[in-house]
Parts: sequence; C-alpha cells; structure tokens
Amino acid sequence: MRLGLYVNPQGGTDESATELFEGTLELARAASEAGFDHLSAGQHYLSSFQQLQLLPFLSRLTAELSGMEIATGIVLLPFHHPVDLAERIATLDTFHDGRTILGVGAGYRNVEFEAFGVPRRERVPRLVEGLELTERLLTERDVSYDGEFYSVDGVTIPNRLEEIETWMAANADPAVERAARMTDAWFINPHATIGEIRTQKRDCYDPIRLERGLDTSVPVTREAFVAESRSEAIETAREYLWEKYQTYIDWGQDEAMEDERDLHRPFEELAADRFVLGTPTEVCAEIERYEEELDASHVVFRTHWPGLPYEDAIENVELFGDEVIPNV
Repeated sequence: MRLGLYVNPQGGTDESATELFEGTLELARAASEAGFDHLSAGQHYLSSFQQLQLLPFLSRLTAELSGMEIATGIVLLPFHHPVDLAERIATLDTFHDGRTILGVGAGYRNVEFEAFGVPRRERVPRLVEGLELTERLLTERDVSYDGEFYSVDGVTIPNRLEEIETWMAANADPAVERAARMTDAWFINPHATIGEIRTQKRDCYDPIRLERGLDTSVPVTREAFVAESRSEAIETAREYLWEKYQTYIDWGQDEAMEDERDLHRPFEELAADRFVLGTPTEVCAEIERYEEELDASHVVFRTHWPGLPYEDAIENVELFGDEVIPNV
C-alpha cells in the first residue's frame, strides 16, 4: 500500500497566490523528505478560496520531488478538450521520474458549468467521451474518434506514454459503477465514512471489477492530522476543516453525494469514521483498517486546509515521516 499527500492548491482569501504557492511548495518538499510515495492535487475554477490551477501547479512541484508517483486528483474533465489534456498530461509525465496517474471527475458546481458554457446535463457524457479519447491519445498513434462532443481523424500527439493509469472520483452509486467499468480505480473522496465506502464498494464497485477480472483495491483520500495527543490533533484541525466543509455545502458537494444530508452534522459527528485525527499510533491503526476493510491500494492524506499555518502542516508531515510511515 502506498501513502500519499494531497497538496491542496487552495488557500485563504487573505493570502496571495504567491504565498499559497510558496507554502504548498514547502509542503511538497517536506512530503518528499518524509518518505511519502505519492502526491496529488485537485482542481476548481472560480473558487471562493485563493486557488492555483492544477496542471501548472503539479508541473512546478515535480521539480522538487524524486521518485514520487504524481496524480491529478482530479481533473474536471468536462471542461477540457481531450487533445489539450492529453498533451498536458504527457508533458507532466516528462517532468518527473515516477508514475503519472490521470485522475478525473465530472464536476458538480453550477458556477463552473455556467462559466464554461457546458450544460450540466452533459457532464457525464462529456466525462465518458473525454476519458475514452484522452486515454487513446496518450497511448496510441493515428487516433480517430467520432463522438457527440469530440471528434478527431487520424491524429497523433507528439509525446505519448506506454500506458496510463486512470482513476475516477465518484460519490453516488451510479458514478461508482462508472468508475468500476471505465477506469483502473475508484478514487474515493474524503467526504464519505468508512461504512458508506464499504457498502458502495461491496454493492457497486466490487461486482463489476470481479466481472472484468480485475482487482478490487481502491485509493482512499482522507482528511488527516497527527499530533502527540488526539485532543491536540482534533483542536488543531477543527477550525479549518469545519470551515472547509461548510464551503463544500455552499458549493453543492452534499447534493452530489448518495446521502445529501451526510455533511450537515456537528463537527464531532462529521469527523467520526471520516477524518483521521489522532496520535501516530492511532493513525497507524486507521491506515491498517483501510487496508483490511477496504483493500486500499493508497491512502492519500490531505493535511492542510485554507487558513492553517503552513508551518503547522509541515510539522504534521514531518511527524508522519518520523512516526507513521516507518510503522505501517
């Protein structure tokens, strides 16, 4: 199992883009030095936070990393033309010496669909076509494709990969089934509880994977903070995580989930079975639980949220490196 860090290119409204970049750059360096295997980051447009864009952000971070797996976690695929995305992913892959993973999702924020002029009803068919064509462009020559939204005739991008691993973010049951059919893995969001994931995996994911003759392992993303005591970890994370999840509700993330009321809980209930907050020993036990109960191929930790001082996040990553990673 690989342990990863989700380096969030998202900061408080009172910090500049330069401050956000410099802070996250130090966080990525700390992750590399701490021994994390994997690094990923996500994407939003027209954010109410300070926000850096995913692909140039990841491309810059690769200069600071050695041997780490890099994933887009996730590209909002309906807003990208597959030719442009394939060339960008191929370029990203040349910048580092680890594996590159293409993580994609359909998106859910109305403001993004409206700004790009993409009808929300097209989000899933654009996701399906976009992924099919992007994968082919990345790995084949003389690609022809005639879809409803994208069409190419005998094109070849200059830089290609021998293969590309794909992950798909999914919340509701039909989306989980889509991820099982179309990609190498369901990239599990940090919002769902372990119980919810276990049920969806059993009912929606595993049967399709087994029918395809594929393994049922999954990468899991978790909000996490490790400290010398559980109370310290909870109190450090509480303020920033609570504000982040209220923003998710404002953005409509709850409406994209199988249970729309699931995020509308007091912090203690929200954290239960969902966030990884505790001592190194408790965090190690939780990681082992994901491997045993969910067949986790990766556990990717998001340890920084808008407003949290970067020095606190970096100390947290260093503690992971000293007392968690060597013991799992």
